[in-house]
Amino acid sequence: MKTDNRLNNINPSVEDTFRIDPYKTLHFDLKDGKVESSYGPSDGSIASDAHQITECVKGIIRSKRDLFRLEDVKIDRRLRPPPTSRLEMTKLGECFLKCLQMDFDRVLDAYPSIGQFNRYFDLFYKAVTREIHLTNGSAPFVVVANDEWLNSGDWKVSATNRLIQYVQPLNDVVDEIRRKGNSQAFRDWIEKLERQPASNRDTLWSLVLACLNANHHLSVLRFDLGYGKHYCDPELSGGHAITYEDVRSHRRALRRFLKRDLSRMLPAGACKGMGFAIKLEFGLDKTSHFHVLVILNGDVVCQHAVIAEMICHYWNETITRGMGGSYSCFRSYYLKEGIGSIRYNDEEKLRNLEKKVVPYVTKADFYIDMVKPDGHRSFWKSQPPKIEAKRRGRKRSKTGVALPLVKPKPVADFEECLARFSNSAGEGSVSPRMDADEKENGMGGVAQSIGAVIDSGDIPWCNPVA
Repeated sequence: MKTDNRLNNINPSVEDTFRIDPYKTLHFDLKDGKVESSYGPSDGSIASDAHQITECVKGIIRSKRDLFRLEDVKIDRRLRPPPTSRLEMTKLGECFLKCLQMDFDRVLDAYPSIGQFNRYFDLFYKAVTREIHLTNGSAPFVVVANDEWLNSGDWKVSATNRLIQYVQPLNDVVDEIRRKGNSQAFRDWIEKLERQPASNRDTLWSLVLACLNANHHLSVLRFDLGYGKHYCDPELSGGHAITYEDVRSHRRALRRFLKRDLSRMLPAGACKGMGFAIKLEFGLDKTSHFHVLVILNGDVVCQHAVIAEMICHYWNETITRGMGGSYSCFRSYYLKEGIGSIRYNDEEKLRNLEKKVVPYVTKADFYIDMVKPDGHRSFWKSQPPKIEAKRRGRKRSKTGVALPLVKPKPVADFEECLARFSNSAGEGSVSPRMDADEKENGMGGVAQSIGAVIDSGDIPWCNPVA
């Protein structure tokens, strides 16, 4: 018996190719009185369960077909057994059943308001906890599925009548998640969630380009800063756990260090054209932590990992006074992902920096609003570096050189010139510019005499035109 043939699709789709990579995260554990960091899998944690549910719901929203169906099982009819079927499911269906068996009470006990901030989790939880009607009453679907079906040894192959009462509600739950996930209200929430991270991403990339204009060779540092798990738990820390105000104070100290004090610890010119960005996030396992990106002058700085570790050590010992933990991305494969030495013509590293590093630093965080008051920021960056104007043309060794001195000609005596004018004046000499009244006063002769003296070259500052 086949209840649905829509799974027999030739072209692969999200239902058949869906997979979730193992959840990995940073761990800041207290060992021998010192916070040590490690990066690796964290299966079975609260953060891992919430992550898998979130990714599963995203896949269901993109899907189009049913995830579960029944296939007839061929058996010896002479035994007259009841009709038997086998449950067939897609890759996305397998992920859904895995999420269905998670301990929701553990998540909700730790974070009762998680559904308010992660709507994917809220959508899944409300869909699987709706009541279904059975022959002996009604109960939440997740309870019935786990207690009466998934915990049995023959949950995949069983009597057809038994499997139908579970498979049909499974597809109904998936349809409900798909319908609500594609509603306008849910899309508006996603758009609002992504709006600020998109703006931060564009702003940070603009800062990178500004640093690249100031220095054509960059030294890009990436590291994460957080707190030891011991100091984030009120019970383990004896009521002295890290608070949000402590996190704000440490962030201000970090910014002050990057802006003022870091340049004193590095070679001259290392912080020329410098830029940095700090992103505050909240993890369900490691609570408050920071993603940090620092950009230095690559022509001066070459020991990228050493400088990153130096900043991390300052965070651990000075800013947090031993309660903080840090992780430099130079310890892992991040080295080829757009950090370290990057020149202006290194297209591959610049592309990784733009498409991987910058989006990761500025990605959306579901849970930061669980601890951050309204109106408080979670992303900070430095001002773009000032670009100094460069002189154009051939480089000169000296500027402001005086011109060669020119010996001036002697100036004629005014009284001598006046006497010459008077002696050379004649009655018949009339200037063409003089009118009749000026003729009678004898002014025309004086003007004519001046013209004659000019022509003779006796006045040095006047050069007659040929």
